[in-house]
Amino acid sequence: MRVTLKDIARRSGVSVNTVSLALRDMPGVRQQTKDNILRIAEEIGYFGQKGKLEMRNIGLVSTGERLRDSYFYMSFHQHILNTVHEYNYNLMVFKGATCDIAQEELRWKFESNSIAGIIILGDMEERIAAKVAQCGIPIIATGTRYDTLDMCVVIEDNLKGGHMAVEYLWNKGYRKLGFVGNPKHSTGFMERFQGYVGAMMSFGLPVDPEYLVIDMNQVQVYDYNCILTSLKRCKSLPEAFICTNDNMAMLTARALLSMGYSVPRDIALIGFDNTVMGKMAIPSITSVDVHCAVQAEVCVKKLISMIQGGERCNERILLPVSIAEGESVRSLID
Repeated sequence: MRVTLKDIARRSGVSVNTVSLALRDMPGVRQQTKDNILRIAEEIGYFGQKGKLEMRNIGLVSTGERLRDSYFYMSFHQHILNTVHEYNYNLMVFKGATCDIAQEELRWKFESNSIAGIIILGDMEERIAAKVAQCGIPIIATGTRYDTLDMCVVIEDNLKGGHMAVEYLWNKGYRKLGFVGNPKHSTGFMERFQGYVGAMMSFGLPVDPEYLVIDMNQVQVYDYNCILTSLKRCKSLPEAFICTNDNMAMLTARALLSMGYSVPRDIALIGFDNTVMGKMAIPSITSVDVHCAVQAEVCVKKLISMIQGGERCNERILLPVSIAEGESVRSLID
């Protein structure tokens, strides 16, 4: 016999509306009452009765910072939304901070919202990501990786991207190359920096600490004044900077302009992500294209395959990157 909200209400001694609010984690229900409702719902089998056909929502879990990032992550979010809809699923967004609750409560939160699978978008505190992963729902991460968690990951080949950026500048005649952006900000930033360092070694070029502008705030990395101050502290500047993304490249171009330098006449810049804003910038940003739409499609297809096949997956899927030429690099070779 199917368990209904009325059954839970009768056992809990509250109204059906209160049960509905509690199961959807809505405000207006005391925590003690909600805990009691969730406990009773679990005891009488409410959560276990939903079939696959009813679980038509994909949960997107990300930090508030990532969800507000209109330069890249909002674009990524839109591509995921479009692909999810193509497969006749809906998308529900959860801020990572709202998932930092008791494990049972989090599992009930997802189940009561008919979440069939979860996408973690961008870096999130690993402790919270672990809670999400332990809910027993098919899960995949994109744009990041978690070293201690057993989950499937879809991410661009940032190490290759860092190498391609150095190689591109090498072929244009550049030998003094620097880096802008705090590698500790995210998985992507760290891997891009590591790719830059590895490529410099491969080409026999020194990694000059004077050319590393990486001492900005780990969280508030897009602080223009901090970037400007760091650049002014450099006793000399390189021929080109590789920046952690297009947003960082645009801020660096603005800072250099205020210091009397022109891009690309005096200093060349390469970014990452190939964003719309980077293409609209003056000069437009030469960028490592991470093919955001492809990543979103691969991520959603893999997750739906896991949902429908009941499979577990912990592979790391690396997607290729390419150089998208803009106006921020000129050739030094006649």
